Amino acid sequence: MIRVMIVDDQRILLEGLLHLFEKTGKIEVVKILQLSEVAEVAAQVLQPDIILMDICMEGRTSGIEVTRRIKKALPRQKIIIMTGFADVHFVEMAREAGADSFIYKESSAADFVDTMERTLKGEHLFPDVKERTTFGLHHARLTKRELDILRLVCRNKSYQEIADTLHISRSTVSFHVSNMLAKTGHKNLVGLAVEAAEKGYVANTDK
Repeated sequence: MIRVMIVDDQRILLEGLLHLFEKTGKIEVVKILQLSEVAEVAAQVLQPDIILMDICMEGRTSGIEVTRRIKKALPRQKIIIMTGFADVHFVEMAREAGADSFIYKESSAADFVDTMERTLKGEHLFPDVKERTTFGLHHARLTKRELDILRLVCRNKSYQEIADTLHISRSTVSFHVSNMLAKTGHKNLVGLAVEAAEKGYVANTDK
């Protein structure tokens, strides 16, 4: 049996996963956490074989940041990041945080079991994502620089703080923000930031 701890704040998803796992006869869920802040302590106490970590914990510490912390404290702990968004940036963030593998929430029970078993054997499984998440009514794709700025906006950074962090001018930040609003159709930055937060762009990207 694979001993699994799940960290996710979506009750419907949790119920679905439990139903899937019960059918396999190969997975024992030892703990379910809806508060990411306690995941590190729980991992130390329970020592699960695998932690399934949601990438986007709305209103709480992101799954990426929690993964980074757990991996620093418990380097051998296996962590699989999961998300419902097919975005190459999420895959990149998971790798950088030290996650062992990555899986989509809509995956089948067989895929979850296969990913867990192979991860426990030392494999690192990450999807080959071709497209980035789109934003706004126009389904606009943002450039890497625009995404960098948007993530910092989601972390409540001022234009000057963003400029200092990215080593660009404040006017350049303003230009990119205006361009993002024009492309996405959002009337103001708040609306775009809310959409970005819902899609997981509040995650800490500091190395």
